[in-house]
Amino acid sequence: MSDYLIELPHFEYNKSALIDYQKEIKDWRPNNHYTRAGIDTGKANSWFDYYPDKNNSVIKEITNNLNIDLVIQKPYKFTMHLAGGKLPWHIDPKRECVLMIPLTDDNEGLKWINSKGETLCEHIYTCPTVINAKIMHGCPTITKDRIFLQVDIPCSWSTLKEDYKYIFNVPA
Repeated sequence: MSDYLIELPHFEYNKSALIDYQKEIKDWRPNNHYTRAGIDTGKANSWFDYYPDKNNSVIKEITNNLNIDLVIQKPYKFTMHLAGGKLPWHIDPKRECVLMIPLTDDNEGLKWINSKGETLCEHIYTCPTVINAKIMHGCPTITKDRIFLQVDIPCSWSTLKEDYKYIFNVPA
């Protein structure tokens, strides 16, 4: 089992409805964590976020397909990285396990690196994937727009590796 990611090709959600919902978003904003540090990710990296209404039917369907309580106030976030921008190397400050649901195809994926800048793992998204956000990761070059729905999964990576089949209703 990988220390970096777990692909979930059988995770059920309505992709076309999720894409339609995302296309209606008008209020994209720079990333909150970087904004607090004085960095406007919209200007610096072409990176924008939007926190959807968790009571939206498309979002509720995803919640209903998870066997875990989403205990944080805003467990969902659409994230958009525009072509020409970048996703800087980082470790997520408040979360370890993140379900990434890709809404665009043919993106550069994600890389994890060690303290020497050496690549540990590379991943191209072809299906919903849970990533370990506590290992340095990023996408230094973005040539096509990348849009995802991110879902914070409130557990440790070790717990996720043991229980992911239950949490995500993976068929036996």
